[in-house]
Amino acid sequence: MTSLGALKSHPGQAAALRRQLAPEWIVQAGSRRINVPMEWLGSGLDSLDSNPKSATKTAEGLIARLQAMKQEANSAGAVSEHIDLVAREDLKEVLALREFRGIHGPTWFDQTSFRVRRWLSKWLLRLNLTAASHPGITNFIFWAVLIVGGCCLFIWMLQELLHSPGAKRVRLSAPGGPAAISWKEMLDSAQKSAAAGDYREAIRLAYGVAIRSLGDAGLWTVDDARTHREYLRMVRRDQPQREPMTALTRQFELIWYAGAASSATDFESAMAQLEKLGCA
Repeated sequence: MTSLGALKSHPGQAAALRRQLAPEWIVQAGSRRINVPMEWLGSGLDSLDSNPKSATKTAEGLIARLQAMKQEANSAGAVSEHIDLVAREDLKEVLALREFRGIHGPTWFDQTSFRVRRWLSKWLLRLNLTAASHPGITNFIFWAVLIVGGCCLFIWMLQELLHSPGAKRVRLSAPGGPAAISWKEMLDSAQKSAAAGDYREAIRLAYGVAIRSLGDAGLWTVDDARTHREYLRMVRRDQPQREPMTALTRQFELIWYAGAASSATDFESAMAQLEKLGCA
C-alpha cells in the first residue's frame, strides 16, 4: 500500500509496479491458506499508467480495496482460529465418550509385531520363498512362533513353581535308612555327615532331628506330606520353640533349596539351634 500511495505523485512508476505484481497472492487466514487472484490490481495499475491525470483517485481506490481485503483476512483468521479451538474441544468431548475410550495409537505390541512381521518377510524373501508375497502367511508364522514361545514360557514357569521351595516336601529319612528312624539316630547320622565334610546333608538331617524330636514331644504329628513352612506355621509365636525353629528352618531353606554354600560353621549354628530345642 505504501507503493500505491507513492503513485499519487509519481504515476510513471505504475508500469514498473505492474511488472512486479504476482498473478495471485497467498493469504494465511488462521490455519487456512487462501489464493487471492490479483487481476483487478493489475488492471488498476494499467489504468493508472494510461491515465496519469486520475492517478490520485485511482490509487486511493486501489488502496481502499486492499485495506478492505486486509481487514477481511484478519477477520477470517480470527474466525478460523475460533473454529479450530471449538473443533478441538468438540473432538475431546467425543473421544471422552465410553464407546471411544478404547481408541488409541499403535501400542508397543503393535509396533513390535509390525517390526517382527517385516523381518519375517525379508527373511522369507532372502530364502526365495513365494510365501513372502502373501501377508497372511507371514502373519501365520508370526502368531505360530508367538504361541509356541508363550507355551514354552508357561511350561517353564509351571516347572519352576512346582519345584519352588514352598512346594517341596521334607525328606526326613537318613541316608540309606528307613523313614521311621528315631531323631537320635538321625542326629548321629548328621554328625557323621559333618565329619565326612558333607555339611549340606548334615544340616538337612539336623533339621529332620528338630522335626522328629518336636513330634515326639507332641508339638505335631510327623507327616512327610508337609512342607517346612507348614511345620513352622504350626509353632505359635509365644512358644519357646518358635525362635530356634525359625532360624533352623531359614538355614535349611538357604542351604538345601536355594543352593547356598555350607560349612562347618553352618553346621555348628544348626547344632546350636537344636540345643535350644533340647534335642542335641
